[in-house]
Amino acid sequence: MQQFRGLTRREFLKLISLMPVGIFYRPLTRLRKALNTGIPNIIIIVFDAWSQQHVSLYGYPRRTMPRLEKFAQKATVYHNHFSAGTFTTPGTASLLTGLYPWSHRALHLGAVTAAPHAAHNIFAALSETHTSLGYTQNEFADQILYGMRNDLDTHVHNWSFSARNRNFYGAPIFNKNPRIAFASLEDNIIRRVKGYDASLFLGPLLRLNFLRNRLKYSDQHSEDYPRGLPDSSELFLLEDIVDGAIQMLKGVESPTLAYFHFYPPHEPYCPTKAFFEKFIDGWRAPAKPIHDLSEDKYDGNELSLNRRYYDEYLASWDHETGRLFDFLEESGLTENSYIFITADHGELFERGLRGHFTRLMYDPLIRVPLIVSGPGQTAREDIRAFTSSADILPTVVNVLGQPIPAWVEGRLLPGLGGVDYSERRSIFSLDAKFNSSFAPLRNYSVSLTRDTHRLIYYSYPKDNYEKYEFYSLDADPHELDDLYPSSPALSIEMKDELLEKIEEVNKPYRR
Repeated sequence: MQQFRGLTRREFLKLISLMPVGIFYRPLTRLRKALNTGIPNIIIIVFDAWSQQHVSLYGYPRRTMPRLEKFAQKATVYHNHFSAGTFTTPGTASLLTGLYPWSHRALHLGAVTAAPHAAHNIFAALSETHTSLGYTQNEFADQILYGMRNDLDTHVHNWSFSARNRNFYGAPIFNKNPRIAFASLEDNIIRRVKGYDASLFLGPLLRLNFLRNRLKYSDQHSEDYPRGLPDSSELFLLEDIVDGAIQMLKGVESPTLAYFHFYPPHEPYCPTKAFFEKFIDGWRAPAKPIHDLSEDKYDGNELSLNRRYYDEYLASWDHETGRLFDFLEESGLTENSYIFITADHGELFERGLRGHFTRLMYDPLIRVPLIVSGPGQTAREDIRAFTSSADILPTVVNVLGQPIPAWVEGRLLPGLGGVDYSERRSIFSLDAKFNSSFAPLRNYSVSLTRDTHRLIYYSYPKDNYEKYEFYSLDADPHELDDLYPSSPALSIEMKDELLEKIEEVNKPYRR
């Protein structure tokens, strides 16, 4: 297992003595400003495809995350926190930029933020005071980090701590540049996804070796992982990535901005032996009708089974991350750090769909956990104001006493400098993966959550499909009773607001 231990201050000073001072101007500026100032660390921990609807901390009937519950006893718990995106790329970009997807324009898998916002990110915002470290297992979130690489001091590769560490890509033949290696080998010689290999023998041989290694590692750990090993772009063990994160945190020096984006509980749902079949309890979520836009049309039994697999995987992940939470406390990092625990988006097991790569826009997909531990916090606080993932960046900047950047669209989180905007605040979530990033929004799904109500608008002229839905989240938390056909006054008001916002964000892209 590859481990990152960081540089000590002595090693850093030795290193800069061998190099031109100009190369290290920004780190030197940081070091001078940070010495003996007591500036807190910022640690952001993201769990991928993590729905608030499945977390026992928020009242889910299955006890999926007791270790998180323990950590939350000395933290602030946000109950109405929403992701601005519905899958990794827009959700991660909004968290790191403080912008909604219609502004950062990272709308598709593998996209990065638009050129005008290339330097508008949390790493750049803290560049004068904090050394930055970024790690994500998700290859699409990793593309977002690569787009921000000019503002990120240390970028740990997404396959680090996997069962099959791809050290080959760091070979001298590729100038020790994994991006060049990946593009050269897997994009041009070996066509994993589509097209023909450029080499008659190398492609098949490497694919066979790849499958052989996967089978070897799966067989090796089959007793501990009865449904197989967790898999992002590489197989991994839950304990290894937690160990890797702990080792990285051991190597940092204050003040640091550390960003960790873990793949669990993203599918495939692979619980450990201790939690395998833990939730065979007869409980079932309320049945919901299959939606017109559901791509898969799974029946209720299939969805219930996959929901159980997800819950068992979540419990396995909670067990491992409990060690990370313990380390944060035992190391003293909770005393001098703001720790944000959240998700890039949620997960659906309803309306005929399993997962999150969908056009649907319901609560389990967009309402995500947010737990924030402030330096030395000793008691739990619960906040029910409506908040957005775009709020994290301005809040981080504000708690450090810095001015909020002009580009930011999020607001300050209540309890961390912000006020309770009550129910009047409008929270947007957008999915536009079938829309060009360089054109007005036409094919998209958008939700507006306000006044404990949600308006959903599906606009797909290419499919001749347009529909509004309107729900009361207090009276109907499962979003089963669509009130839009009866035209409540609030639905008309929110529709006008939503369409006005779409018109506003489309203006720069109209020709």
